[in-house]
Amino acid sequence: MKEKIIVSTATLVTSLASYYYAKTGNKDAIPYMMLGGFLGAVIGETIVYLTTSKGKSQIPKNKI
Repeated sequence: MKEKIIVSTATLVTSLASYYYAKTGNKDAIPYMMLGGFLGAVIGETIVYLTTSKGKSQIPKNKI
């Protein structure tokens, strides 16, 4: 459940930041918001991945 909240929050924050950037620069906001939302989702998923896999090795020690 917390994973969805983290991804949603990151997406919202980056979308709003990109909207603000577009509006202050007198540019069309839609492409910037789409790109900002995508980057926010990637950032949120990365945060979730890093926090859930913390301390877990991806490669078993006997396979090295």
